[in-house]
Amino acid sequence: MNSQNIFKLISRLLIAFGILFINLFLFTALAQFVCQAVYHINISNYIGAGNFIGARTNEIHATRLFFAIYSIGTFVFSSFILALIFKQKPTEYLGLNTFPKAIYLAIVPLLLLVSLPLLSWLVEMNNQLVFPQFLSGLEKQLKIMEDQNNKLYSLMLGMNGYSDLFINIVVMALIPAIGEELFCRGVLLNVVYDYSGKFLKSVVVVAVIFTLFHMQFYKFVPMMVLAVILGFFINWTQSIWASILFHFLNNTAAVLGNFYYQKGFKNLLTDDKAHMPIILTILSFIITIALITWVNKFSKQSTGITHE
Repeated sequence: MNSQNIFKLISRLLIAFGILFINLFLFTALAQFVCQAVYHINISNYIGAGNFIGARTNEIHATRLFFAIYSIGTFVFSSFILALIFKQKPTEYLGLNTFPKAIYLAIVPLLLLVSLPLLSWLVEMNNQLVFPQFLSGLEKQLKIMEDQNNKLYSLMLGMNGYSDLFINIVVMALIPAIGEELFCRGVLLNVVYDYSGKFLKSVVVVAVIFTLFHMQFYKFVPMMVLAVILGFFINWTQSIWASILFHFLNNTAAVLGNFYYQKGFKNLLTDDKAHMPIILTILSFIITIALITWVNKFSKQSTGITHE
């Protein structure tokens, strides 16, 4: 990559993140205003205090509304603005104008299903990570942030009935899947790939950014793996829809798992004390790699595109 291309890459990344943070500020302010008007709650102070014990129903609803508005504005709106800036046809730039073949849509839930035990095992392993002594201060700070995020997610995942379940699927599964995919695999992957010319390298770079967005260090490895798989779907299908579907189903599985866990149905994916059997993990790894390899080969034969 020559110096001119590096300059173009950096300038476009600065534009992308500049637009993202401007909209983050604007839509956070809008979300605060709406929550104050509808629920009479200063949502920023409430979330900042981090005391969610005994949360009232209107506080939970306000938190969900805040994140819905914030997510749509920060990621979805930003993605379309950036697509207009970088190309005149935003649906084409974002990969929304083409729909993947039915076989790829069928592979999405299958690949998610076979990879879930592996991803759950990676969460277990990542949680056991211990920093060197000289980084103990950083480790402590990261654990505090992780704990705060977990408390906030637990608050939003508190569900009394199917209406709460439906709202959470929209707020915690559908909106993030659309917004994060449009920005990460729609905008950022285009930006990085345009100037690197190496698809796999671009996928990994964007996967790191995607994982850092979530600020969950103790889920870094499984989220990186998930993000790489999401990137693969873009190249396999030349469309963003399969990536959105995979992301949505993954988030929905987490919401459903928590919903039924609260109703007394224990499962390996949401029980903190459960451990994924090593045999199941190995089997999941083998099948996942085999399926990815097959899909990659099939997509090359179907499109003639090489996946560097």
